[in-house]
Amino acid sequence: MPVTRYRDVAEMPAPPRAEGDELSARIRSAWGRAAVFAGLSPARGVQRFHSLAEAQAAREEQTRRRLEEQRRLG
Repeated sequence: MPVTRYRDVAEMPAPPRAEGDELSARIRSAWGRAAVFAGLSPARGVQRFHSLAEAQAAREEQTRRRLEEQRRLG
């Protein structure tokens, strides 16, 4: 893919714009990709742990579940 360099921002072409149904479709598509990448949401609120090791283990478990979900979805 070629790279085009511009000396000034004024020389750059305007970005493509979408309206109406096309805009809605693009937003839904972006939200769908975000849902795949975001995966599981972390537990809401404050979590208390008895030790730093317990907190780290919970963080690693959440990371492991999120990665497995991403692999499963795609």
